[in-house]
Amino acid sequence: MSKSVYEFWFAWPDGTKSRLPVLPSELNISNGSQNESVNIAGLGEVTIIQDPAAKTISFSSIFPARYSSICEFRNFSKPWDYVNKINKFKNNEKPSRFLITGTPINIYVTIEEFVYREGEGDIGDIYYDIQLKEFRFVTVRKVDTRPKSSTVATATKRPNTQTKPKTYTVKKGDTLWALARKFYSDSSQFKKLWEVNKDMLIKRDKRNIKQPGHWIYPGQVLKIP
Repeated sequence: MSKSVYEFWFAWPDGTKSRLPVLPSELNISNGSQNESVNIAGLGEVTIIQDPAAKTISFSSIFPARYSSICEFRNFSKPWDYVNKINKFKNNEKPSRFLITGTPINIYVTIEEFVYREGEGDIGDIYYDIQLKEFRFVTVRKVDTRPKSSTVATATKRPNTQTKPKTYTVKKGDTLWALARKFYSDSSQFKKLWEVNKDMLIKRDKRNIKQPGHWIYPGQVLKIP
């Protein structure tokens, strides 16, 4: 029987479901508003209206190896079963459904980030951080991009004038993995951020010595190489 009215569930694309055995201590949800135009091969220019922008949900918790007082229920799956299930559908073409009972959260999501580790507590426990992004099924609108005149102008690619920021102020819910994806489009590049900021991060929290880059805090100013 549940200890709380809140139950965290994933409904996977293969028809199976997974309930998280330990509730996170904090749930971060962000959204905004953004319109975007993209090019899809064979369809021409497609406009996707996103108002408000897709929600991003992130939290941290534990996959325990055995039942204890922090668990919401008994007879849960083994830690590595959860890890393998999430990794299986992280890069799946179909979204998963994420819901929290007792709340309005019941949405399709993609798994943007999933970082896990052993050794912080009891033997066999797996600690993890996960970031989800709301997935929306859209109907694309084809735009006729054929030139109206008989003369076809040669398109000139506009140069990218955006410059990468030299520093970044940490916000609530940020992780080095997510920031590496933001700045380098590759979360595995978090080591770049760690190397140039490790002295400051270790000084703020000594736990970064054993778990490089895991402990960052809002307000910290990171150098972006």
